Amino acid sequence: MNRNILNNNKKEKGYTLLFAVLVSSLVLAIGISILNISKKEFLLATSARDSSEAFYAADSGLECAVYNDVATSNWANLYLDCSFTNSGVMKTIDDTDKSVYTFHASLKDTYNSACTVVDVTKYKAAGAVPNTGIVAKGYNLGWDKNNKKCDVPGVKKVERALYYSY
Repeated sequence: MNRNILNNNKKEKGYTLLFAVLVSSLVLAIGISILNISKKEFLLATSARDSSEAFYAADSGLECAVYNDVATSNWANLYLDCSFTNSGVMKTIDDTDKSVYTFHASLKDTYNSACTVVDVTKYKAAGAVPNTGIVAKGYNLGWDKNNKKCDVPGVKKVERALYYSY
């Protein structure tokens, strides 16, 4: 009888080690899956923030252009009265059919911050009421503080555009 008891103990010696390895692998798998979900949630939240920032930059540029067009109707002075830093207006096209004015603006005057590029097109058809089209492109990053332009490239640069015609 003594022999059987000793033999059974020898057979069950590795069971505790096997159980500990199984439990620790299960806990490790659960931890890795939670970490993976957290990483995806972080990337999704960052993407949503960048998209919103680009949209608000485009909206700010559009509102500034509409305000200046309606309030002053004078693009000849090449100055915009808006609350954000801008580099002024550049007349890029001027012919008999249309005039295009472009300006770059930043929401903050820091390097690589959110910015907007706005094109205001004034169509001049003979004998017709002038038509205006505004395209505002907003970016979550890309402001070049030295050149006062929204043209710094970036891998995580997001663009949102708004178009308004009247």
